[in-house]
Amino acid sequence: MGYEDRDYMRPDGLGPQRPAFFEGAPITKQLIIANVVIFFIGALMTPSGAPLHYMTSLDIWGHFSITEGLYHFQIWRLFTFQFLHGDGGHLLGNMIGMVFFAPHVERWMGSRPFVFYYLLCGIAGALFYTILFFVPGMFDYPATVPLVGASAGLFGILAAFYKIAPNARILLFFCIPMKMKTFAIAYFALQVITVIFGLDNAGGAAGHLGGALLGLSFIKYKPLRTWLINVSEIGTGSSSSPKVRQAKEVREIEQSPIELNKEVDRILEKISDHGIQSLNDKERQTLDKARKR
Repeated sequence: MGYEDRDYMRPDGLGPQRPAFFEGAPITKQLIIANVVIFFIGALMTPSGAPLHYMTSLDIWGHFSITEGLYHFQIWRLFTFQFLHGDGGHLLGNMIGMVFFAPHVERWMGSRPFVFYYLLCGIAGALFYTILFFVPGMFDYPATVPLVGASAGLFGILAAFYKIAPNARILLFFCIPMKMKTFAIAYFALQVITVIFGLDNAGGAAGHLGGALLGLSFIKYKPLRTWLINVSEIGTGSSSSPKVRQAKEVREIEQSPIELNKEVDRILEKISDHGIQSLNDKERQTLDKARKR
């Protein structure tokens, strides 16, 4: 997005143009389809009159728990649990979050880094839950309790969107306007309170926090972002040597939209205060780069 698209730069005053939901975000669309399809396959496998939270063979094979995931070292569960959901409401809530937040993060990261980021945040959720499980008095249920859902990966997405666009306006429950940073801080704080006081779904909240913490770490620390780019390019043949790869990573990191947007905001404020003639050559080049994005 060029800097002319910002609310305070567009002459029509209509705000920035927004792409269609899944434009430039094919992985988000595929993840949503996969989650929905898997849920309905599980529903077809559920016998009529089955009790609440009945586990099909798909759930039994794919869920994560301390017993299966850690004691039996069934590591595939770190991935598969992210595509299973307890009921329709669980699925709907997560997919609404994916629709509204994931496309923006995917367009910012690029599709290949995004899918690795999403899955790694999900894994981090399961691992953080596992760590807290062994804290005395933290959880009062057995190690066989299953963990399912896309929520940990979604919280990684929320963390990324919070860092990318903290002042973006969202509608809580489709009717309450607030800034993304307000929503994110309040929602993350709710997860902390849920875990500390052992409220309902404390284990799930622990998974949410694990995904968010890894997500924030990826966005904040350049070495982790570099590593993510490295991993996402494995098998693509996009870099012929480690030196070429390293140079490419450095350029991509230095041109991160977060840093560029912050610099553009500073320059536009300078123009407002002192006029465009006050800009130096480097600042003019930065605006030109932003215009072409």
